[in-house]
Amino acid sequence: MNTAGNDEYISSADFYDYIPVYEGRSDIDYYVEQAEKTEGSVLELGCGTGRVLVPVARTGCEITGLDPSSAMLDICRKKLKEEDADVRERVTLIEGDMRDFNLGRRFSLITTPFRSFQHLETVEDQLKTLENVHRHLDDKGVFILDLFNPSMKYILDESRREEFGDEPPFYLPDGRKVTRKFRNPSVDLTKQLINCEMIYHVEHSDGKKERTVHSFKMRYVFRYEAEHLLERSGFRVLEVLGAFDGSPFGTSWPGELIITATLV
Repeated sequence: MNTAGNDEYISSADFYDYIPVYEGRSDIDYYVEQAEKTEGSVLELGCGTGRVLVPVARTGCEITGLDPSSAMLDICRKKLKEEDADVRERVTLIEGDMRDFNLGRRFSLITTPFRSFQHLETVEDQLKTLENVHRHLDDKGVFILDLFNPSMKYILDESRREEFGDEPPFYLPDGRKVTRKFRNPSVDLTKQLINCEMIYHVEHSDGKKERTVHSFKMRYVFRYEAEHLLERSGFRVLEVLGAFDGSPFGTSWPGELIITATLV
């Protein structure tokens, strides 16, 4: 996982908010709804460019966003400048590591949208993060852990060792055309780590072409493994969903893995 001062997103942050499949994700409405239920403040771990954070702030909730990427946070700050003053005043942004932070306060809702937890590569890192969440969560607060549900079919698919993907191209405000592809060069089945590459093929208006690769690791986590991690860290699981529309886990496959928990 990248840490503050070691920004793996510096070459790809500008693309993030224009990726079509991100724009169409149904998680924003879900997190907005969860925030509206809370009577207190929200902490988002891995807030990035504010894709979820800004809509939550618009609801009237006070929200703190923590992220290790200065490049992503810079984009979030630019987006906030376009918001009304009352929205900006409700937002606090912090460059930091979810494994090691202390904000000196507690929150009614803590979230890890879009699988930020899976950038933690070891059980030790996962437990450190959950300990931090525990320390920062109100006694009656709620923690939402958002993971992808592992599909061994895809994880073991050898064709993914080569470049793949059929996403439509998208355009940046400066006219650049970008097509995103993927590659999983290797998988460590023992450590449950997938080596991932997001490959951006960029074509400029003058015909110049570039290829930018964002490389990172993701640790896949199975449902009961996640539940055991939570219970080991002093949480009680309230609900396990398979989609952001509230569908129970297992309704579709592989679907999402969205776990809601509270303190024991």
